[in-house]
Amino acid sequence: SRRHAALDPLELGVSEFNAANIPAGRFFPRFDPLVRLYFIAGNHEDHELLQRHRRSRGPAWPVDDFHRLWCLDDGAVHKLSSGLRVGSLWGIDVAAPKARRIRSERIRIDPRAAERLCAAPPFDVLLTHESPRDAIWVDSGSLEISATIDRVQPQLAFFGHYHTPGRLAECDFGRTQVFWMSGMELQHHGGAAEPQSVGLLTQTGSTCEFAYLPADWLADFT
Repeated sequence: SRRHAALDPLELGVSEFNAANIPAGRFFPRFDPLVRLYFIAGNHEDHELLQRHRRSRGPAWPVDDFHRLWCLDDGAVHKLSSGLRVGSLWGIDVAAPKARRIRSERIRIDPRAAERLCAAPPFDVLLTHESPRDAIWVDSGSLEISATIDRVQPQLAFFGHYHTPGRLAECDFGRTQVFWMSGMELQHHGGAAEPQSVGLLTQTGSTCEFAYLPADWLADFT
């Protein structure tokens, strides 16, 4: 993460807000107390620090003093206030033929977490950092994610990690719509948000729909 942070200040930007300080104290009161940012761990997070912030065995917990930034647990399903049920799977794949070689076992996908998701009650959205197998390149990505999508068939699934959507459009995920999210690093033209880095999920009754925000909208977000 230090290597990325040298080029991208947002890589460590959360450090400005995860403890009580004057700028954060001025910033957060502008928002409704119910507004939260949820995230899952990929391969750049400090897993030991995330666990030290944990105060309960619930499927989500705050990691900042203002209780605005919430971590979704690995292999768990969390029900949001809107009723949306979100399943999460941490880490990246290390088993595919073209998998990245990693030094820390803590950032690999845990097959037991995938099994917990498959055994959980149905959920609407799956959040992963890694892609399904073969979605970006042939022989890369996670079989655990592919199997979870195949067995649960959530309405929507989202992943990041890569800098390209690869061959995602060629894949068949049954009833599940799978979306790649570009990193929002604010390094696009003029310091704007990157295309396909932000989208809007609309929930109508039991139906979920997702659309990326248009590029002309993102061009004004710097």
